[in-house]
This record gives sequence, structure tokens and C-alpha cells, in this order.
Amino acid sequence: MQKTQSAITQTYWQPLEKLLNPSTTKQQKLAGFDEEFVDLVDYIIRITHRIWEQKNVGLCYRYYSDICPVYTLGGYSECVEQVVQNTLKTISAFPDRSLIGENVIWRENDDDVYYSSHLITSIMTNTGQSEFGPATNKTGRVTTIADCVCFENKIIKEWLVRDNSFLVKQLGLDPIDVAIGLAKLTPHPTFTKWLNEEFTRVLEVEHREEAVLDQNNWSPESFVDAWVQTIFNQKQFSKLANFYSLAAAQQWPGGRQATGVAQISGTLIQWLAQCPDAKMTVDHLAVVPFDDETTDIAVRWSIAGHYNPASSRLAQLKGQEFFVLGASHLRVRDNKIIQETTVFDELALFANLIRQSGAEIATTAEGLTNV
Repeated sequence: MQKTQSAITQTYWQPLEKLLNPSTTKQQKLAGFDEEFVDLVDYIIRITHRIWEQKNVGLCYRYYSDICPVYTLGGYSECVEQVVQNTLKTISAFPDRSLIGENVIWRENDDDVYYSSHLITSIMTNTGQSEFGPATNKTGRVTTIADCVCFENKIIKEWLVRDNSFLVKQLGLDPIDVAIGLAKLTPHPTFTKWLNEEFTRVLEVEHREEAVLDQNNWSPESFVDAWVQTIFNQKQFSKLANFYSLAAAQQWPGGRQATGVAQISGTLIQWLAQCPDAKMTVDHLAVVPFDDETTDIAVRWSIAGHYNPASSRLAQLKGQEFFVLGASHLRVRDNKIIQETTVFDELALFANLIRQSGAEIATTAEGLTNV
């Protein structure tokens, strides 16, 4: 049985100094973890601060297992050496990157394995070469969700999603132009295999035609199941008010912000129109209480289908296999979502579509040259 969130480190509106110097006694067993950590949230917050903000990149060797598969929509890595290299590359491109821990939603298994879903807001200035191109010297804000499996003081597996399309827009770059460049990179063979297997897995899952939301027997698990089946698989947008508070706030990739059911409906319809046959699966769920009246739910999910381009520049990609690895943090009160933060990497999505198609897509500069 999980402890209530009141007994575990709470990140909401807490000063960093307090988070880095917990005064409470140990709240979770944490078998095999360093004695200094009082609970899993404390572990995630403090090691993230040490590695990223204090720039102690070598601590990855302490806090990541030697073999640690990391899955992103843009690539795959499988060992701590690659974690170190990727961390250095990111810090080199954005040396002042800050990581604000907005929330850590967690789950404890009976086998001393812990699962964390870490919602992060970063402010950072692009003063070095990045995967997106030369330094722009502009500052951006980006949202990340890192889902980690933790065992005996180490992260042993991770799924990482970041809102890169919103970031590059703030850096003054065109997302499709950047995706064209990323598509030219040769992916790790394991990544290609994983992408193909995930696409097939999601489409082969039996998606029910009915998903009844029973308010009398409400649970986070049944709620998320009905949310996925009704909205994403059945596309019954008239039922959004069954899942969202009338004044709910939603953040989606690319800087999309919506308030209220009508705007949320518009955001979802416009995005799903890019993949009309989209099917979604729930791949992991974690639930913790936020307060006596509110519940926090972390959902890691996958969507598969076929692409219907919203941009005429990508018209050649129509019908391409469409796969998204995503994650959502849902804050629920009175059995309805009052706040949603959903994250996935649209740049990687476009890059994968372009690479798989083999199409030659002109960049903005090339298109202007040919006018």
C-alpha cells in the first residue's frame, strides 16, 4: 500500500533549498538506496539537481545502471556511457539549463522496484551547437516528462519525452526544417526495431467500442481507461465534459494552451485529424493523492495510426506509419481533470515520418530559393 502523498516529499510550491535539505525521517524503505534519501521523490529531485544544475555529470555513473535502456521518440540509448554523453551534449548547447521539478508521481512495487514520472519545466539559453543546429543565443522554456524505473539507488530503465517543437519555435527555428535535418541522422538499429514493434503492438491491441465511465464505482484506473477509449479511440468529443472540468487547463506540445472544454476539444480534434485512425494504449499508470480532494495521475501512452498531413509541406507523407510515445500528468478533482500536461516530441515524430518515407522535403530556405 502506498503511503499518502502527505507523508512523501511534496514538490508543489516548495523552495528548492527545502527540497535539497529534507528535514523528515525516512518515509519509504528504499532498499539498496543511499541512506540520505528519505523517499523516492527526494531521490529523483536531488539526483536531478546534482547532475544537471550542479553539472556533476559524472554522478550518472552512480545513479544509472551500466545497462540502462532509454527510449525516446527521437532515438535510443542503452548504457550509462551514452547517458553521460547525451547529458554533456545538452548542457554544452544549453549551459544555463535549469530544471524545475513540477511533480513526481510514483509507484512502489512489492519487489523493491520503484517507478517515477517526473514532470520538469526547464528554462535555458541556446549558446552552443545543439541537435537543432548552430547556437541561436535565444532563451526558451521546455516541458519534459521522464518516466524511470529505479532499483537499489540506480535508474535501470527510462522513457523520456520532451516538447521540442515548442522549444525550437522559441529559438526562432522552423520545426519542419529542424525535423528535415534530424531525419538525415542514422538511427540506432535497436531504435528502428523498437519503433516498428511498438507501431504493430498498438494497432494489434483490441480496442473496445464501449467504455462506460461509472461514477458510482470511480477509480483512477477506470477513469483513464474510459478517457482513452472514449476520446482517443472512439473520438467521441461530445463526451469531453464527462472527463474535464468546465474550467480545466490543458497544456499540449508545440506551446498549445487550452482552457475550458470547448478549447480542449479544438486542440484534440485538430491534433487527431493528423492521424484519423489513431489508436491509443495505456502503457503505464501511477497514482498519488495531491491533497485530500485531489488526485495526481501519470499516464505513459502510445498512439499508432497513419499520417494525414496538416501542412502542405508534408503532403508527400500522407499514409505513412504514425507512432507517438507520450506521457500525461492529470490532476483530478471531483472525478474530473482540472489540469492536464501532455508531452511528446513532435520534432521526432516529423523526423521519423520523413526518414521512413524517403521523401525529399524542401526546407523553408530551399523553398524560397525555388520561388
